[in-house]
Amino acid sequence: MARTYERYLDAITAQASAAITADTISGGTKTAINKASSGNADGALWFEVYLDVTVAPSVDASAEIYIEPSYDGGSNYGAEDYALPCAVKASGASKYKVGNLYDTSENFYAVVYAIDYGFTASLILVPVYQADA
Repeated sequence: MARTYERYLDAITAQASAAITADTISGGTKTAINKASSGNADGALWFEVYLDVTVAPSVDASAEIYIEPSYDGGSNYGAEDYALPCAVKASGASKYKVGNLYDTSENFYAVVYAIDYGFTASLILVPVYQADA
């Protein structure tokens, strides 16, 4: 019986660093994520999700990660679907591992929503897949 191993692809900046005001989705440039064999997430089964905060909020805050799925090959994207929560500390620049993102469509965008206080951050996705060697 063959063993399987987790393989990691290069990190993708899903949403570029931008100031996010409270109660809004980041206006940072979004990168389309494509899990097809020729895409930037080439065969990924799941994603490790990181929030890279470069300017912290004035007090502890919270954020949410949403995905905008596409079911037509990346031509059109749907409304944001809630994916993961994240606490953001008022302690300066930090990188948070938000969690893992499973069961995404083949093409999607991932975005950051600041809930109660603004901060500056980018969203990083690391594609992960399984291989036997």
